[in-house]
This record gives sequence, C-alpha cells and structure tokens, in this order.
Amino acid sequence: MGSKLLLENMRDTSGCFHSEVLEVLWAAIPARFRTIELASVDLGHEEAAGFSISGRHQNFRLWFGQLSEPMDREMAWCCWRIVELGGRVPVGALSSLIRWLAATVKDHPELRGSLMTATPREWEQTLAATWARHKGRLPGKHWLLNTARLLRRCYQMLWTAYDQRPWWQREVWDPGLDPQIPRREHEPQGDYSIYFQQLQPLWFRRATQWYFKISLETGDLTWSTIRTRRSGLQVFGDWITAQQAAPPPCLRDDPAAVRAFMLDYLAHVRAQTASTGANLGKPLSPLRVNDILTDIEKFYAFMTDHRETAARVLDEPGWLALGPYHAILWRHGEKGRAKVRPERREVIDDTAFSQIMTNLHLLGAAEDDGGFDDEQIMRIMMLVARTGRRISEIRMLDRDPLFPLDQLSPPSEQDAADGAFVAKLRYQQTKIEQAPDTMLVDAEIVAIIREQQQWADIHLAPRWAPGTRPKYLFLAHKMNRHADKPYTVEAIHQKVVDFAQRLDIRDSAGRLVDFNRTHRFRHTKATSLLNAGVPLHVVQRYMGHLSPTMTMEYAETLAATHEAEFLRYRKVTADGRDLQTDPRDLYDMLELDKRTDRILPNGWCLLPPRQVCEKGNACLTCEKFTSDATFLPELHNQRHRTEQLITERQQAFQARTGQPMGADNIWLAGRLQEHDALGRIIVKLEQPRLADSTTQAVRGAGVSARTDARAAKAEETRDNAR
Repeated sequence: MGSKLLLENMRDTSGCFHSEVLEVLWAAIPARFRTIELASVDLGHEEAAGFSISGRHQNFRLWFGQLSEPMDREMAWCCWRIVELGGRVPVGALSSLIRWLAATVKDHPELRGSLMTATPREWEQTLAATWARHKGRLPGKHWLLNTARLLRRCYQMLWTAYDQRPWWQREVWDPGLDPQIPRREHEPQGDYSIYFQQLQPLWFRRATQWYFKISLETGDLTWSTIRTRRSGLQVFGDWITAQQAAPPPCLRDDPAAVRAFMLDYLAHVRAQTASTGANLGKPLSPLRVNDILTDIEKFYAFMTDHRETAARVLDEPGWLALGPYHAILWRHGEKGRAKVRPERREVIDDTAFSQIMTNLHLLGAAEDDGGFDDEQIMRIMMLVARTGRRISEIRMLDRDPLFPLDQLSPPSEQDAADGAFVAKLRYQQTKIEQAPDTMLVDAEIVAIIREQQQWADIHLAPRWAPGTRPKYLFLAHKMNRHADKPYTVEAIHQKVVDFAQRLDIRDSAGRLVDFNRTHRFRHTKATSLLNAGVPLHVVQRYMGHLSPTMTMEYAETLAATHEAEFLRYRKVTADGRDLQTDPRDLYDMLELDKRTDRILPNGWCLLPPRQVCEKGNACLTCEKFTSDATFLPELHNQRHRTEQLITERQQAFQARTGQPMGADNIWLAGRLQEHDALGRIIVKLEQPRLADSTTQAVRGAGVSARTDARAAKAEETRDNAR
C-alpha cells in the first residue's frame, strides 16, 4: 500500500522522462532484448527461464512495436531488467499490458510518449476506461490486479533509473533497484523500500534523508533501524506541518521557547492512539511513546553535532542556529521509562509447548488434510522452537549452515540417538555485532536441515537459473531465480498467526497462548536452560548474547516463577507447627543466603549463614528446620527408611545380645524422635495437599537439576554418619 500511495505522487521533475538517460539504458541491455519484438526462440535457456508462461506452450512473442516511441523501448528495458534482477516476467500479463497501453495511447494522443507521462493511478483509470469502451464492460478484478501490479513495477524501475540525483536525495530508497545504497550483508529483508514523499516540511525531509545517509555509510544505523526511525520522525513531521506556520529548523529562537515547544510535542505524542494492530484506537504504549520521542531527539542531536556541514550540504542556513539545547530536548524521566523485560507470560509452559510441537506438522500438511501446505514454514518453526533462535536467524540460515564438532572422536550412533550434540550450527547474527553466531545442535536439528535441503532441490530448483547455487536454506518462492532471497518474514508471520488461531492452544491455567509472537520460543528456551541449572555464562553463549546482562533478564523471569511456586506451599517446623515467619521473608532469607549447606533434600535450614551447625545430620529434630509439601515424596521415603533402619538395628541388637534394645538406648531414642518428627510433618503437610488436590511435588525453579544430586550426597553423608 505504501508503494501504491507513493507512486501516485511521482510527478516531480526528478522522475520524469529523460531521453538521454533512456539512450544510455537502451545501449546497456543485451542485443537480444534491444528489439521491438522479443521472441523466446531468440533467447538462451537461462534467459528464457526468466519468463513465466501459463499453459502447455512454452514459446512466446512480445511485440513492443505496438507502442509509440519511446514507450516501446521503456517496456523492453523493463522486461530485461526484471530478468536481470532475478525475477520472472509474467508473459500473459505483459502482453495484455502492452496491448491496452497501445490502445489507450491511440485513444488519448496526449499520453503518447513515455510511460512517465502520467501517474500509475492515471494509467490504471485510463486503461480501465479503454477496456470498457472496446468491450462494453468493465475489466475483471483479476485483470486489474495483475495489470496494476506489473505497471507499477515497471513505473518504479523507470522512475528510479531516470532520477539522476544522488541516491539519498530520492523520495524512494529501494536497494533492490539501486546498488549504491549502503547496507549490511543479508539486508534489507522483507519490504525493500523506504518512502520519504509524505515527510514534510521540505527542510525536514531533506535533513532526514541526509541523516540516514550518513548513518548508513558510517554503520551507525542499520537498514531495519532507519525504517523504524523513519516512522517515528513522520509523527513529528505531521505535527509541525499542522502548525499555523511551519517552524524553521531551529524550531524556536531561544532555549526556553524550544523547550516549551517540545513539551507540547511530548503531550501530543502521549495523546496519540494506535492506528493499526491489536491495540487499534487505544493509547500508545509507553514503549512506543518513548521510541517516537527518542527518534526526534537523536535526529536533532545528530544535526546539532553536524550543523555546519548540514547547512552547506542541504543549502539550508537555518541549521546553523542549532544550539546545545537542541541535542537534549527533554530532561531525565520526562519521556517515561519504558521497561523492556520478558514477563512470565512470555514463557510457554510445558502443557502448551507440547501441544504446539505435536501440531507443527500441520504447517506442512496438504490443505486437503487440514494443513497449510508450507513445509518451509513447518521446518522454520521446528528450528525456532527447538533452538530458541530468533525468527530472522533461522530464515536466513546459509544453504549449508552445519560444521563438524572440534573433538577427538565423532559422536557414535548411540550418542546421536540419546540427544548428544553432533554438529555446530552457524546462524545469521544480524542483531548484535560481535556476538556469538554458532551453537551446538543434536542429530534431530541436523535431520531437519538436511530434509529442507533435499526439499528445496526437488521443489524449488526448477525455478532457478541454470547453475544457480542457493544462498539460503529457506528461500522465497517468487522473484528469486538466483536463489539469493530468503523466505519472507511477512509470509511467516501471516501463516503462524493463522496457525495459532486455528489451534487455540491454552496453557495449564487455561489461558490462550499466542505463540504467533515467535520470540516467546526464545524466552522459553532460555528459561528452560536456566531451570535445568545450566550456568549463566553457558546460557549466554548459547543464546548469542554479548554480555550476561540480557541473559539475566531471563533469570529474573525464572526468579518470579520460583517465588510464586515457593509461596504456594504451607511451611511447617520439625515438630509439625506452622512456621510463624512470613513466607516472603523466608524466601528472601534463603535467596540472600544461597548457602549450599542450607539446601536440604527434605526442606530448608533457617540457621543464620554466619553460624555453624553442630547437629550433624539431626535436622528433623532441629528448631531451625522447616519444610513444605514440595518435599513430601522425600519425607515419605525418609520415614520408610527410618522404620526399616530401626527394625534392622533392633533385630541385630537382639541377635548379638540376646535381649531387645531398651528404650533408653541413645541411638534408638534419636531415631524414634526423627520418626515421630517425620510423622507429624507429613500429617501436617498432607492436609492442604488433599484439600487442593495437589498430586505432584513442585520444586523451586532453577534447582530441579541440582536437588537430586544433593539428595544423593546427603543420603551418603547420613549413611556414613550412622
């Protein structure tokens, strides 16, 4: 829609017809295309593969000679340009467009000449009128859609080629048509173009373009960042244009007036509502408000720092009036503090995750079988869910992203079957420079990648130019004869949204899981690693973070889960009384302590960290001991083992001495005391356990992987003491 709106306004002198430019364009194309009648028999196999033909017959003939000069050369050049860029020319649509352009020019002599004589919208309306006049009815929607799409495509290519200004001064930036535009590897992705036509006033538009140009060339901003920032700057442009008199670049003449002006803008932004998306009509989020305000503040900070150069390059002396107060438009805290932190709802619980993985095959299943008939998206989502990588990192994987492990011996088949790591996966780290870009993967991930390679060779290779080596593992279906464009992010999001809505998956609490927000898989993976006790620095490396700071955001999510689970259970002491300490205070005490000798297999020790325990393993008779229902399985086992131990020792004592062990026996008294304590604790804990129908013990988040080991160690210690 943005392209449609912009092309209707491409009427300034920069995009008009230039005969001398057309001569250069005409001379640059191969002789086979430099003709008024292009036939398939005159083309090589690779060039002919650039034309899409419906029906059984693969031969075609395009007669550009129907058109007047220079329109015939323009359309022939566009035909070649589409093929050169790796696209496919729809022969039927192009033949129809040429025919009706010729008929329209014949009926309207004022349109004779270049395709640039009228706007795309004017051409569409006139073509439809010509069709109706000749056939007595309006053209069908399908014809209008195909014709309009091809017409706009040709128009934009010509508009860009005729524009002889420096690339950054053009109203449309399209790296797909202009290789001069700086960009990083793998950029841009998705919708190529950035549009400036609507950005007013003119001094603001030109300055924005120059700011983006310098930022791209120096690497200070990326293509995706300037697309987002362009949106924020539009809000400011619309606001100042709506003023009674548009302000100059310095906005106001003195610092106090500038500050008042920008405080008015701050209030204006906070009063805005969302125009699209799920929050349509609702106030903008604090994060969006902060982004919009930051966009204009960074723009003015840049222009202040480069005011002398800007005044010269842009031929606008008004930039010289900028002062230090333009570099910081708001005081600390005035823009609001937008917190960007994963929340608990970002993590997909086991119940929902299992349902998602069980149904992912539907993305690749045929539509007749209730699926979405897209095996590429199916494998993309499999890898996203299994690896925790960002969606962009997966869809832009190299054709062969796997590397062998650096180890003494390769994994055995049994190791692979057990889920051992068998290879390294290199992904596109496009978000954080210098961050890790490889990760360990198991045989299942390798199998998914190999399956995708085979699928592409069978189903997509016939569309490629001969001899093409694919650049990516997941490839765009259309306009990709050179196999150098990855699967589009727009297609992924649309399919996943539809998939999520159809499945209506809910978590263990019955809440709808909107996993179409694919970043939730990343939160889930990080949390699961931390929950399993994986060290922070290992999780940081696996997730591709440059520092542990971001990884700790997931740890905070985990801590919230840990606290919630901890507070669910009733705490009792060794003699079966309810613990009088506030559960939240108890939680804080244990978290602040973090002493491994205070984490017991059957509860917690509340002894202050600086005091030394002199009771050995007599925790069950200690007033500092506390426990809750999460330890019931261990408490039951311990009580059973205590009963067995008492029985065995009594039998051994009687066999050795010929008389039963007396009640005054110190060892027996201690064990009976422990057995009695266990009984009181279990009875107390099982009361709420039966009331809330709890059937499974819940361990604190982050310690589940360590508890078993500690329990085994504690058991060994007790046996040695006995």
